[in-house]
Amino acid sequence: MTSLSTPRALDKKRAFSAASERRALEEQRVRLRLHVSRPTRGTTVVKMNGQVDLGTAPRLWEMLDQRLHGSGTTVIVNLSELEFFGVSGIRALERAQLLADETGTDLFIFAGECRSACRLLGLCPSGNLHVL
Repeated sequence: MTSLSTPRALDKKRAFSAASERRALEEQRVRLRLHVSRPTRGTTVVKMNGQVDLGTAPRLWEMLDQRLHGSGTTVIVNLSELEFFGVSGIRALERAQLLADETGTDLFIFAGECRSACRLLGLCPSGNLHVL
């Protein structure tokens, strides 16, 4: 019998795995910070800092999914303070636009000075996403 098959070794392995998972989630939170504000009744602004990439795009989608199921009639996604916006972010925005269409919510994207977002949003067909 090897040491990895003992119950104590398996418990250590699980604890190490859980700790690694927690560290990975914390790193994602640091890489992408999301801020929500409501400047007027019926309007929600989702602003972010950091990076939207394969690891952080699911957090962006979860935030948008919650906001698009809310009572707001307009959601504005502000990408202007991002350092990086990857292709997986476009996918999250496209999913959000489909959901917005279903729920009757207006969704607008503001890329601002984020070059990677401007470049990728420029590649999208103009009918899919409402870019400010």
